[in-house]
Amino acid sequence: MELSEHDRSQTDFQDFLGLLRAELSDVTNEIVTEIRQGIPEYDRPDPAYEQTLRLCADILLPTFLDRVADPDASTAQRDETCRALGRFEAIEGRTLDHLQAAARIAFHVAWRRTAIVAEREQVPTSVVATAVDAMLIYLEESVAQARLGYQQATGHADVRRREERRRLLHLILQRPAVVPEAIEDLAKATGWWPLPAEATLVAVHPEAPSTRSALDTDVLTDFDSVEPCLLVPGPLTADRLNMLRAALSDASCVLGLTLPLERATHSLRWARRVLNLAEEGVIPDGSLIPCQNHLMTMWLLSDPPLIEELTRRHLEPLRDVSDGQRKRLVETLAESVTTRATAVDIGERLKIHPQTVRYRLRQLEGYLGDSLEDADARFSLDATLRAASLYGRRRRRRKA
Repeated sequence: MELSEHDRSQTDFQDFLGLLRAELSDVTNEIVTEIRQGIPEYDRPDPAYEQTLRLCADILLPTFLDRVADPDASTAQRDETCRALGRFEAIEGRTLDHLQAAARIAFHVAWRRTAIVAEREQVPTSVVATAVDAMLIYLEESVAQARLGYQQATGHADVRRREERRRLLHLILQRPAVVPEAIEDLAKATGWWPLPAEATLVAVHPEAPSTRSALDTDVLTDFDSVEPCLLVPGPLTADRLNMLRAALSDASCVLGLTLPLERATHSLRWARRVLNLAEEGVIPDGSLIPCQNHLMTMWLLSDPPLIEELTRRHLEPLRDVSDGQRKRLVETLAESVTTRATAVDIGERLKIHPQTVRYRLRQLEGYLGDSLEDADARFSLDATLRAASLYGRRRRRRKA
């Protein structure tokens, strides 16, 4: 019974694959030789490199022929081999460029030998074309698997690196402080070396959005904790500020003070307190709030019970006046001791007549006596009234 054209073509194709299989040993040698000649990174004195190249060729070339002969044949061995190659490149710290170049060299060697065999054995052009198309598909699938292995390896490395840097950040901020040698050893292990003499901590609201990819690679971060933060080595230069704007432009956050590394925990502690003040409405909320602009506010509100006691003591002489009169007198007193302005200026601030200001000041002199002329008493009264005003703002905000 005469074979159909399709059957003859399939027979010719299978016969051609048999001819190519007989060439595998020589093709493997050529591939290894040309890759080592064309890619210096793979031409190492270490025999492991040549063994790896030869092993991969010994696996991938027969697997290609098996797959072409039987489209249902398993690709598990090929896929794992290619993924292993991708992981190896990642571990070696290279991109996939060299591996892709090696794949192209292997393809050209295989195509060249295919053409030689086809010409020698008078193989039909259609059969050769089918084989070459299969080579290209196989090459593309193999590179895709190598890329997957590379991504898996780099992904695991990135996770490990981020965790190591997070540990380093926590070690720097730990209290009581650890010995400097422990920080130095971990810094070397993470690749973040040398340690800076100074650092700036940034406190970030837990729900604030961020673009972490915009951060410089030497910035230590912990965005996963209850109180997120990051550490910027050194002072906040113009470039560093631009970097933070790109990463935290929509985030409620506070820029801490630049301090020596061993005191970095104070920078973060103060930044977090200022962030709390912003959340409470004591100061305006926003992104990249400079902690240094609110040091006095933070200090004045550091001990609310003490503020209440100082206020009670300073204003004790006013205990018998009505609430309305007391409020007006304290308002005028605060403007007088904090600004030392004239009655005219105080009147403009309070939107009352200067004569009313003078009348109230005479009343205050009667209640408070000579304390308004004492420099120390005046300073204490000034600080107390400022703190009381801020404390009142905080309480009103909490009630709202």
